[in-house]
Amino acid sequence: MSRLTKLDRMSTEEKAAEAIKFWAAPNNATFTQEVLAIVYKKSLPWFQLKRCTGDGIPFSKNGRTILYTKQDAINYFSKQTFQSTSSAAYV
Repeated sequence: MSRLTKLDRMSTEEKAAEAIKFWAAPNNATFTQEVLAIVYKKSLPWFQLKRCTGDGIPFSKNGRTILYTKQDAINYFSKQTFQSTSSAAYV
């Protein structure tokens, strides 16, 4: 039996509420990878991989918690444009 992530334990309504909070927050607000995964439809392993390879969203650590600012996330994902589907293979 696999271990459920925080995202797996959240209801659809809880996820929608987190997305609403994200977009309503000021640009300097910080969020966990779970919230960004909901908003930007990415997996938690995707965020982990991007942190390890150094080509992800800038982040900070507070103990064991990884935090991202809203503005950094917006900037990162707004730059993700491509000329063809083959150039988007690893995003």
